[in-house]
Parts: sequence; C-alpha cells; structure tokens
Amino acid sequence: MKRITSLLLLALLVMGCSSEPQVKYVFYFIGDGMGVNEVIGTNLYNQANGQENVNFTGFPVVNFITTVSANSLVTDSSAAGTALATGVKINNSVLGVDPDGNATPNLTEWAHAAGYGTGVATSVGVNHATPASFVAHSSSRNGYEEISLQMIDSPVDFMAGSTFLTNRGSGHDAAYFEHKADSAGIAIFKGPGAIANIDLKAPRVLCLSAKAEDSIPYAIDRKEDDTRLADFTDAGIRYLEARYGKKGFFFMIEGGKIDYAGHGNDAATCFQEVNDMAQSVDLALTFLARYPKETLIVITADHETGGLMLGSGRYEMHPDRLLRQHASVDALTDQFRATFFPEGQPFKTPTWDAVKAFFAEETGMWGDVQVSERVEKELKDVYDQTFGKGGDRNLSESNLYSVNFQIVADVVRALDRAAGYQWSFGSHSGSPVGLYVKGACAEQFNTVKDNAEIAPLIAKLAGYTK
Repeated sequence: MKRITSLLLLALLVMGCSSEPQVKYVFYFIGDGMGVNEVIGTNLYNQANGQENVNFTGFPVVNFITTVSANSLVTDSSAAGTALATGVKINNSVLGVDPDGNATPNLTEWAHAAGYGTGVATSVGVNHATPASFVAHSSSRNGYEEISLQMIDSPVDFMAGSTFLTNRGSGHDAAYFEHKADSAGIAIFKGPGAIANIDLKAPRVLCLSAKAEDSIPYAIDRKEDDTRLADFTDAGIRYLEARYGKKGFFFMIEGGKIDYAGHGNDAATCFQEVNDMAQSVDLALTFLARYPKETLIVITADHETGGLMLGSGRYEMHPDRLLRQHASVDALTDQFRATFFPEGQPFKTPTWDAVKAFFAEETGMWGDVQVSERVEKELKDVYDQTFGKGGDRNLSESNLYSVNFQIVADVVRALDRAAGYQWSFGSHSGSPVGLYVKGACAEQFNTVKDNAEIAPLIAKLAGYTK
C-alpha cells in the first residue's frame, strides 16, 4: 500500500509539471567539451586542492545522454548545439538548419514568441557555434558574418561573449559588427567595470570583453582586470530579472573554453574551466534559492573533447601533481618564448638543464614531480629536434584553437600522465555526457537519454509551446 501511495504521489507530481507549466525561469548551462571524465577529473583535482566538488555533481538529477549528430556518431559543436537548442538532429558543420535545408526553431525563438525574456552568454566569441545555435540559422558554422548579422537582427534581449569572431572573408572586423549592433539600438558594455553597471532599462544589451579577443582568458591565466563568464552571467540575471521578472526568462550560458583546453590536452586548465563555469552555476543557484518553485537549472555538454581517461596505465592517480601548473599550455608557450627567444636579442641556444629548470618552476616537472628515464628521454629528443644541430626552433604543435611549442605541449601531457590523466587525442569523442538538473520539475529529466530530448522538454515545462 505504501509503495502504491508513493507511486501515485509521483504520478501526480509529474502530471502537475506536464499539464500546468510551473517553470518561470530557465537556466541552461552547456559545458563545451565537458565529458563525464572532465567533471569527475575536476572533482579529484578539487579534492587534492582542498576544495569542494563541482556544485552540480550534487544535483538531485544526474543522468547520461548521447550526442550523435544526423550524419555522424561523433558530433561537432554546431550540430550538438542545434540539437540542444531545438531538439532537431542536423549534420556536422551546419548551424540551425536541418538536413532538408529548413531552419530549425530554437528555444530563444519559442521563449520570445511566448513573451519571455531571452539571453545567451559564453566565454568565447558571441557568434561561436553554441551561442549561435540558440539564435541563428546558417549552412555553415563558419559563416561568421551571416551569423553575426542574424544575431544583431534577432529579438534576443541579452547577449554576451568575448567579441564577434570574423573570418575576414568580407574584410569586416569585430568593430564593424559592434557598430552594426549599436546602430540597431543595442546597448554595448565592454569589460568588467562597464558590465557591472549595465543599463537595466536598455531595450537590448550586448556585453563584450574589454579587448577584441577570440575568447576571454582561461581561468588559470586570468588577471584581475580580465572579463569572466561570471561577469556575463551576473549581468544577464540582473538585466533579465529587471525586465522580465514577472513573466520569466530563458538564459543559456556556455563554458566554452573547457573545449579549448580539451583540444590542447591540458588537464589543469580544463579542470579550472569546469570550476569557472560552476561559479556561474552558483549565481543561478542563488537565484533558485529566491524562487525555488519557479526556477529550473539544466546543465549538460555538447560533446566530450580529447578522449580524457582517468588513469594512465598504473592502478593509481595523483591529481595533486597538477597543482604545480599555474598557466595554460598557451600561456606557457608565451612564457617559453619570452624566456628563450627574447625579442630584440640575439638567439642563444638554451641548455637542457635551463629548459628543465624552466619547466620545474612553471609545472613542477623535474621539481616536485619526478620524471622517469623513459619520459626524460622522450622530452630530450624533442629538445634536440628543436635546439640541436639542424633543429627547428619553431617546432610546434597545432590544435583547433592554438599553436604551441612542441616541447611545451609534450611536457604538459607528460605532467597529466604523471598525475593519472591520459588524453586519447585532440578532438571530439562520441562518449556520452552528463545531464545535471535541479529545481522545478527536475524529475522530468530522469528519463532523458539523448541531447535532442532536452529542448522540447524545457519548452513544454516553461510553457513556450502550446
């Protein structure tokens, strides 16, 4: 009898969420490239550093979902972003357009049509694949000009990102699109100070980094005056609540540089990016505490990046070894160049001991972290290829978002292996990703198994669709 009563109560609760929309405020977080192992790996990293686990791993609903696109078992960000935004599977490299060439209506369009406020924010370019999936429709995710103009012309109330990305095919730079946004009546705020004081009464708002950079700096490299994803998130919450507090709003926030760190095979940087997105989640949780019966927080990823494994051959892990790394592989490349290739000075070949001393100071390798004879030989071979007779002083490794000295990239990967983290490659994998949900009607997501199921369910629970 007790079991029957419990099932009846659950059925009534589910019916209530389904038949009468209870969700008024929707926060939709997407960790680009944030696979399950990236999240678990971050928890291990945090524990080694005396910090708490990632906040959303304690959500009442934790599930796993598949991410396949319409034409591949391994998705890219535009296809996955479109599935997350629209519930429609499309081909890789396309954005907001289905395989038959039809535009796919998305959550911001549904929410706006229903009278709700809308916002999108990201730590990378405002017109990058994930945020653009919630606003634009294009036959190519790289059609930055078309996408930028669509975003400017869209009714989305709040947009935030580092800058407008361009491929210069038209000759236009980011400043051109900022001018177009200004001409369209969008109030623009650049940098942390301006963002903290945005005009809450402006018809539309665009927040950007103070510098026209492709993405805001990694959390591990951040300086005091750098823009943070949390700056965008805080501004978006304040703006959307001020304008749509009575009706409600939809707000998508992307932790975009988790993916960048995955492409660069840089575990410490990746884990700090997960933590950085979690700071924005904290802001949503504070909002949830104020409106517990009307707020829904959904967190997932578009795909996993890098094929991260927990364990590197031995039955042990030492995440504490990553704590000695205080800069991303990109920043370490800049530091390496400044140390051994000082501008305006004649080149002098650094000794192997000098190179090891550099990495001991910057990463702990050859310092607190012991280096085996085998690994040292591998890295010494790279040193010889770089600085030996007939070597290539610019010997480098490219990934999707950066070019780094080969020896820097290899040392960081060796540090990751010493800590027990192993990367399979520098691209996307087909691994399932996590789904973490809290708030009003969260239990409805227990049965979600694929990324295309999320958007229609959000729309139904929030009353965006009839």
